[in-house]
Amino acid sequence: MGHSQPTEIFIYFTLSPSPDNKHGGLVVIWKYNAELNLLTVFLYSAFATYAFMPYVLQKLKKFGYVVKDMHKLSRPLIPSLGGVAIFAGVMVSLALSQLLFRDGSSGKVFIFYFIVIVYALYGLLDDLFHFKRRYDKIAVLLVLSLPIASLLSSTYLDIFGFMIDLDGFYLYLLAPVYIMVVANLVNIHAGFNGLGPGTALLVLIAAGIESYTRYGLLNLPYLMPILGALSVFIIYNWYPAKVFDGNIGAFLMGGALGAFLIVNHLEVFGVICLLPNIITFVLDTWVLGIRKRKDIEFPVPRKDNLIVPAPTMRYKSFKNVLCTWFKLTEKKATILSLSITAICCAVAVFLI
Repeated sequence: MGHSQPTEIFIYFTLSPSPDNKHGGLVVIWKYNAELNLLTVFLYSAFATYAFMPYVLQKLKKFGYVVKDMHKLSRPLIPSLGGVAIFAGVMVSLALSQLLFRDGSSGKVFIFYFIVIVYALYGLLDDLFHFKRRYDKIAVLLVLSLPIASLLSSTYLDIFGFMIDLDGFYLYLLAPVYIMVVANLVNIHAGFNGLGPGTALLVLIAAGIESYTRYGLLNLPYLMPILGALSVFIIYNWYPAKVFDGNIGAFLMGGALGAFLIVNHLEVFGVICLLPNIITFVLDTWVLGIRKRKDIEFPVPRKDNLIVPAPTMRYKSFKNVLCTWFKLTEKKATILSLSITAICCAVAVFLI
């Protein structure tokens, strides 16, 4: 799973037996191809997610794991734990990847996805039990992020070219905190159809491009399982959504994104890409935490489908600000927000 290695394919036909070909005939020798293996892992995840999705939707509806889509006038019931399909796609991809990487080099990928999986399981428990105490969440997620230290070969923090060696502080505090913060930023920024998964997908793609320019294919095996699953899930979550990702999906995506940024030492890069998410966190803290406003999570649906936040909630989040400044439907607000995220990602790719 290292840097790109060229494909070498030898095909020849012989009628004469040889030590390697006792009966003659067609002989094909296929040597290692890193690019093809990465594409195959991506497709494993994408096809598995696509295959699982109808079954997941059926079971979620059958057992009542549905919620009202509060931004629609009709308030349709939508399956709420769609992140289970992302989880299934990632797991199948990891299992089948062993057919491609038989030299033991996939061990680090499994450590990486251990972190992602425990974040997903935490999100699932949050979906089921609705944890309320924020400080408990922070403590649990910090502990779950500690294995990231085993994947880091450097303890330097790169801030616009200035290298700062933080040693153990980086490994056992900054890195776990960074993953936990990114996971929560992804979670808090969601709300509209396609917004949460769309944001995670855009930033993952941008981080993948930056990783390739710095390290070649070295770290892309970490990316392929989650990227394949998300590429399919966004189709079902896009407006009008057929499924929501739930906390299991949000924390899975956020954990994977945070861990991938840390493994590639893209801390500042991630801050730039996630500026809309960071603005949402600051505004949410200001309105709900400091000013102690009563949370009105959903605006009253309108016949013209415009999203109009309650007066006290206009500056609660980035998406609410957009809907306050411009006349936007849910779909247009999502597209505008994702466009701004895409611009942030482009700036990060070209400047960092």
